[in-house]
Amino acid sequence: MNRDQSNPPKLAVWLLQHAYPKSHNQVLTGDLVEKFREGKSRGWFWKQVLIAFAVALLAGVRRRWPHFSYALAGAGIYAFRPKTFFILRGIVHWYALPWPWSQIVFDWTPVALVALAALPILAATLAFNGAFRTVSTLRTGMLSLALVTLVHYLPDAFPAVCRPMPGSSFVKVFMVPNGQVYLFFCALLVSSWLGCPSPRHGIESEGQAN
Repeated sequence: MNRDQSNPPKLAVWLLQHAYPKSHNQVLTGDLVEKFREGKSRGWFWKQVLIAFAVALLAGVRRRWPHFSYALAGAGIYAFRPKTFFILRGIVHWYALPWPWSQIVFDWTPVALVALAALPILAATLAFNGAFRTVSTLRTGMLSLALVTLVHYLPDAFPAVCRPMPGSSFVKVFMVPNGQVYLFFCALLVSSWLGCPSPRHGIESEGQAN
């Protein structure tokens, strides 16, 4: 048996080692590598790795459900932006402001709404989880404002992957349907992930229990 046949795929091993904390992946990786060298196929090894990765991903979602709730709420607000943003822009009377404040308010109103309107959802879910911190929530709001601003202006930075919005030749959207909604979801998820770190006691307790 040559070296390539005796060693499992390197990419699969890397995914496996990054799917679980170190206290778990060493045992699991060793067990799967041993069975692979006993005659299991590369397809079998990949299947086991993907199953382990999916389990770890679901565990991460369960552990960080407040972050996902915040991202889903913000993306939902953005998905229904036409009516919501029109109402909010009317409330602030952006057209009555002198330039350039009128343009700034017009552009930043939807960005601020997406970034900040879902914060009560994050605060409530963190409080329910016993992990609410005022500083962390405010930090998440600032990070969200910065990241969703970048997402908002991505069509201007990459016009080749965009198309005019139906009914408006001046507004550009991504060619992928609902592409910006998905990007807003990712931006809010990353913001909450960085702004409100998840406690690691659950992982540690699981490792001690094993």
